[in-house]
Amino acid sequence: MLLSLAANGMAAVMVATGVADPVRRGEYWLAQLHLEQAWQYSEGAGVVVGVIDTGVNSDHPDLAGAVLPGRAFPDLGSGTHDDWGHGTTVAVLIAGRGHGQSAGTLGVAPKTVILPAKLAGGAQSADDAIHWVVDHGAKVVNLSLGGDARTDSEQAYDDGLRYAAEHDVVVVAAAGNRPHDAAVVSPANRPGVIAVSAVDASGTFRDDISVQGPEVALAAPGADITTLADTPQGRVPRQENGTSFAAAIVSGTVALLRAKYPQLDATAVTRRLTSTARRPAGGGRDSRYGFGVVDPLAALTTDPEPPASPRTGWSPWWPAGGAVVIGGGVLCWWTSSRSRRATRGKR
Repeated sequence: MLLSLAANGMAAVMVATGVADPVRRGEYWLAQLHLEQAWQYSEGAGVVVGVIDTGVNSDHPDLAGAVLPGRAFPDLGSGTHDDWGHGTTVAVLIAGRGHGQSAGTLGVAPKTVILPAKLAGGAQSADDAIHWVVDHGAKVVNLSLGGDARTDSEQAYDDGLRYAAEHDVVVVAAAGNRPHDAAVVSPANRPGVIAVSAVDASGTFRDDISVQGPEVALAAPGADITTLADTPQGRVPRQENGTSFAAAIVSGTVALLRAKYPQLDATAVTRRLTSTARRPAGGGRDSRYGFGVVDPLAALTTDPEPPASPRTGWSPWWPAGGAVVIGGGVLCWWTSSRSRRATRGKR
């Protein structure tokens, strides 16, 4: 199965360069999520995050020393070089360390490390990639990709997701983007996966960017995300939208928790995230925000309520009926600014 990628024709917004670094200036989520205070408790040191995406460029100035040797699935001999820049942007949002004097992106977990798995095939390749990153030490897996509900390859995802759960790995996935998608897509809608929707700088759900649905577990910033992006034209400041980036911010938050609380299993980590999230108006869970906007500082410092019942095997932690059996025959990289739509070829 081969993965073909094509831009969706939507131009990214270039950020004008001013006196202050435009990338650092654009990181509104640093203050929105109280990350500087959160870093007093954890910076994600010692945690490996598997990024299954378009690859990661380890020479990015904001990722110096943050990228482990990776692998492509299937191996086409090109290594994990990121020709599109999507996976690199995701990695920077998770583990960016900035560069120079107050320049570049500071990721949510600036002392964590990225294990890249470049996805060059369909759902089976994604399943192989999940197994590989888990076997190579990832305690968090970020899946900023998704599958079309009209196809039938969900079992390929489920095997890898079950393997991750059996090995105490937290899996975070992008919920899907409007207008390309109408509902939460696979693997975000599969059992045990943290599905993430997108909000803006005010913490408001953006229905022009993000899908909604009963599987959504958390929301995170995914609007007007500015990074130093790798593009075919070079490395430039760029502003983008998409649940890919919201998922990356949640994956970084998971890394903070796994570093501070290594004794907690994946379910307990998820419980901390959902119980401390900033609730949507009216309280409770809804289809747009899930349990609320992720709050790294609260997750690191507030003990959750005891669970109502112990964990029993691999099962959805969202309410019964939330999971929908759909497939992944068509993969796309969830970013409304530059969606990478991928169609499975025949063997």
